[in-house]
Amino acid sequence: MKPTNLKSALRWSLLLLGSALAASCAGDTPYYSVQVEAPDTVSLTPGENTPVEMTLTRIADKRGNIRLTLARAPEGITLLPEVLLPAEEDSITATPTLAVASNTTTTGLVQSLLLAEDPTNAFASGATFFIVVLPKPAPQPDFSIAVEPRQVNIYAGQSIQVPVTVTRTEGFTGKVSLTLEAATSRIKVDPATIEADQTTRQLYLYTDRSTTRLPVAATLTATSEDGRKATTGLTINVR
Repeated sequence: MKPTNLKSALRWSLLLLGSALAASCAGDTPYYSVQVEAPDTVSLTPGENTPVEMTLTRIADKRGNIRLTLARAPEGITLLPEVLLPAEEDSITATPTLAVASNTTTTGLVQSLLLAEDPTNAFASGATFFIVVLPKPAPQPDFSIAVEPRQVNIYAGQSIQVPVTVTRTEGFTGKVSLTLEAATSRIKVDPATIEADQTTRQLYLYTDRSTTRLPVAATLTATSEDGRKATTGLTINVR
């Protein structure tokens, strides 16, 4: 995926999430709360990186420096630099870079943590941050497929249309059939073909009501009439 397309998908996801980090105690203990606005899910392939806009807002009786870092992520996945909310500020917006190393062995869903810490006031709390490591696109010499956006949101029990594009080169003019392989059988697609005179096709994707409400990494495959396959990754973010 081109960097501009990746940024567009990320901006879209930002509109859908307001996650909160909060902690409070009764009695005379000062109230302390921090709200963090950030996407709940970001999809990358090995070797990719993208800026992630995050806003930290303080709601507290005591003031201190708050550090936001990425925790519980496997080796090769980083969010840098750390985000700092200074003691004299009520809110700050920063754009650290989320990166996945090209040699990572991690695939699929990574359930990490955005960790907010204020050591001076002995405060720490966190919110789940999903990172999906998709397989790199695997084209054929004469055709490839792409899906945009490559991260889609869907409510369990509902269906959506996903636009798939085939790019033909080197004189290839054949049709390709589309299939989807996901980690759960509760996500399905209708059989579909991109005919020889077509470049784009809407793929109908369905979820069962019992589908677990988590991001699912899937592989989309285009198969030519002679059996050759081109693949790309897709994140299905089940709400």
